[in-house]
Amino acid sequence: MLKKNRNLKSIIISGYFGFGNCGDEAILMAMIQQLSQIVSKENIVVLSQNPKKTKMLYGVNSVFRLNPFLIFRQMKKCAVFISGGGGLLQDVSGKGLSIIYYLSLILLARLFKIPNVIYGQCIGPIRREINRKILRLTLSKTNLIIVRDEQSQLLLQQIGIEKESVLVYADPSFLLKKEQLSSEIEKYYFLGPRYGKSINKMTIGVIIRNCKEIEQDYNQKVLQLAKVADHLITKYQSRLIFIPFQIDNDLTLLNDVIKQMKNSSVDCLEREINPAQMLSFFSELSLTIGMRFHAILFSTINNNPFIAIDYDPKVRNYVNSLELPELLLNLNQLTIKYIDYKLQYINDNWEKIKSILDTNTKQFQGKAEAGMKELLSFIKERIL
Repeated sequence: MLKKNRNLKSIIISGYFGFGNCGDEAILMAMIQQLSQIVSKENIVVLSQNPKKTKMLYGVNSVFRLNPFLIFRQMKKCAVFISGGGGLLQDVSGKGLSIIYYLSLILLARLFKIPNVIYGQCIGPIRREINRKILRLTLSKTNLIIVRDEQSQLLLQQIGIEKESVLVYADPSFLLKKEQLSSEIEKYYFLGPRYGKSINKMTIGVIIRNCKEIEQDYNQKVLQLAKVADHLITKYQSRLIFIPFQIDNDLTLLNDVIKQMKNSSVDCLEREINPAQMLSFFSELSLTIGMRFHAILFSTINNNPFIAIDYDPKVRNYVNSLELPELLLNLNQLTIKYIDYKLQYINDNWEKIKSILDTNTKQFQGKAEAGMKELLSFIKERIL
C-alpha cells in the first residue's frame, strides 16, 4: 500500500546523480519506479549535483549533494539512508576522493542513528590501504549490503566483511520500465514501427567515452576510431549511430571522431533523453559497440549482440558473468582487424548469442527483483 504523508520520514538516496550520466540515472530511475510503490515520491530525497533537474525528471525531492546544511536538515527527518547504486566505493576515479565522500555520508547517517543500506553497488577497485580500512569499519556496521556482482562480495570478504552479510543480486537497471520515444526523436532518427528496426540495414550503436587511455594518445585514438567507423559503414553497409551516455563527457570525443571520418552518413544522438527512453532507443539497434557498462546492459535487455570494450573491470566482469568473453575487446584492439574478427564471430553465432542474452536477461531481472524485494522489505519495517 502506498504511504502518502507529508510528515512521514523520508528516504534519502545518495549516488552519482545529477551529472547527466545515463547509467547512474538508469539506476536511480529504476529505484524510484519501485520505491514509489510503497512511499510517495515527495518522501524520496535524492542528493544530486543538479537538484532542479532531478526534481523535474523524477518528481522527487532533491538537494545539492555538497550542501552540508541541507543534507543535515534532511537527515533529521530520514527513516532510511540508501547509498547506491553503481560504482561509488572505489578510488580510481574522481581523483580517488569519491569513496571518502560516499563513506562520509554513510557515517553521517549513522551519527543521526539512521538505518543505512548499500544497494546495487559494485565495489572497487580500492588501491589505498587506508580506504580499505575505512571501508571495513564503515560497512561492518551497515544494516544491509546488496551488491550487484560476486567480485564485489569477494573484495568485501577480503577486507574483512563477512561473506554472509553481503547479498549478491543484480543491477537495479534490469527493473527499468521502458518509455516511448517522442515522435520527434523517432522521426529525426527514422525509428519506430513506421520505419522498421533497421531500415533494411544493420543499425549499429557506438558508445565510447573519453578515458585516460584515450587522453594519453588522443589524436591517434580519434583517427583510429574514425577509420573503424568508416569501415563499418562501407564494408557492412550499416547505419551508424553514435550515442553519448554522458553528453558533457562523451560528445566532444564523438564529434572529433565524426570530423575525421570520410563518410558523412553517420548519426549522433545529440539530445539528452531519460534512461527509460534510452532503453527504448536501444531496442531499435541491431548491434552495439560499447565502452559504458550500462550500454552493454541495455543491449542485453534488448537481446542485441554487442562488442564490449574492456576499459574497466566492471565491464569485463559483467560480460564474463554472461559467459560471453568472446565479445570483449580491449581499447587497443579497437581496430578494423579485431572488429572484423568479432563481427565474424557474432555473425557465425548470432542465434546462440541472442539465446544466451535472453536467458541471462530473465535471470538477472529475477535477481534484481529479489534484491529490490529485500530493500523494500527493509524500508517497510521502518516506515509503515
